[in-house]
Amino acid sequence: MSDDEDYMSDKFLQETEKCNSSSLLYQHADKRTFQMMKKKIEIDTNLKEKSSVKYIEQQKREEGLSSAITSTNKGFELLMKMGYKPGHGIGKTESGMTEPIGLEVKLNRHGLGKGIKRKEMESKSSSVSDKLTNKNMKDFRGRVAQKKAEQLLKADLYKSQKVCEQLDMQLKIEKPMETWFWLPQDTEDDSDIEEIEEESLPDSEQLIILTKYLREKHFYCIWCGVAFHDKDDLKNNCPGNTRDDH
Repeated sequence: MSDDEDYMSDKFLQETEKCNSSSLLYQHADKRTFQMMKKKIEIDTNLKEKSSVKYIEQQKREEGLSSAITSTNKGFELLMKMGYKPGHGIGKTESGMTEPIGLEVKLNRHGLGKGIKRKEMESKSSSVSDKLTNKNMKDFRGRVAQKKAEQLLKADLYKSQKVCEQLDMQLKIEKPMETWFWLPQDTEDDSDIEEIEEESLPDSEQLIILTKYLREKHFYCIWCGVAFHDKDDLKNNCPGNTRDDH
């Protein structure tokens, strides 16, 4: 085709179809040849495996294990003379085994006890792994529970300090009995800061002392959220002086 010919002409399209059709036929022929070769290799491989000594031994072994012992077998004859009945359990009370012990063929070259030892090691390793997993989960839950308890403790202490400050002010008390009875105040005196740091107690102890003060001085329970009328009213109507009691 010359350069002057139109690429949209019928001649141009016919040449294109010829090229495409020939290339497709070539691809189909190659694909079919490849499939035939692959199938032939698979057939040859199967024939080699079936003709191998290992395969023949396996077939004979499976045939022997799948077929029951006949009455011509010497061992079977001895069992019959001793009172054995086919299909019944062995022993005087016929409570023993009804099927022979399964045959486990050893196909590798490892020692006789190595397979058992390997199974024991795998079982032990799995047991240790399970224990570690359970321990890690237990530790994680313990840490979460401890963190939650600490958060609740801080929240209770904050609430107690806030309530104590409000109730003390209602009684015209200008200064808390202890510096930490009220919420921390901004101070510029370094001596006051050092005194607070020296007298600081763990949050749990602060909460116990402050709870006792609120109950005895103001008849107030932070978990009930109520200021009772008197000591007897507090004793009779409040479940207790801890969060767990409520």
